[in-house]
Amino acid sequence: RLRQSASHIVHPRVHVTTPENAAPTWSRPLRLIHLLLAVAVTIQLFLGSYMQSPRFGAPDSAGFEAHAILGAVICALVILHWIWSCTHPDEGLRHLFPWTRNGMRNVMGELRTGICNLRLPSTGPASQDGGLAGFIHGLGLLAVTATVIIGSAFFLSRLAGASHAGLEIIEEIHDIFAVVVWVYWGGHLAATVLHGLLHQPVWKRMFSPGR
Repeated sequence: RLRQSASHIVHPRVHVTTPENAAPTWSRPLRLIHLLLAVAVTIQLFLGSYMQSPRFGAPDSAGFEAHAILGAVICALVILHWIWSCTHPDEGLRHLFPWTRNGMRNVMGELRTGICNLRLPSTGPASQDGGLAGFIHGLGLLAVTATVIIGSAFFLSRLAGASHAGLEIIEEIHDIFAVVVWVYWGGHLAATVLHGLLHQPVWKRMFSPGR
């Protein structure tokens, strides 16, 4: 009877909470790819904004050459990201593209909950799907991928001797997607700051040392 009373007293008062940084972390290779890609894209955005575009008959500026080299690095990182995403669906394709009916229902549900409760959803590799966070990250990967593809098309077309008019069209399309990446970059940074203000240091799960 004493044991039963003790159990009745203790158990109702035990509340098990899981801190944000105790959730399953991402695998080390993906965290490294994400970190390198985030740094490279950030530098590339600012570099592309201040460099001088190439001109016919004139030598390329140092800024444009650096932009082209860094673009090749980003291209390699994007390819690695896609390979990893395809071979590790739990933290790759399934997380980044929850575009099924149930997946989009979860995305909209998390969005409504976040607006009503002022708390951003946080998902990890153990979740059923990426939810809102995975959906947003997937859009970012697509935007960067499109920008890299168009930038590579410009570089290869230039090497092949494409016309000035053709290169200008490719460059304008590239600039449009660069603006999209800028918008995503700003929103991503704002969301990270908001997570911190809401005491949700989710970046620790992405960049903390671990497995």
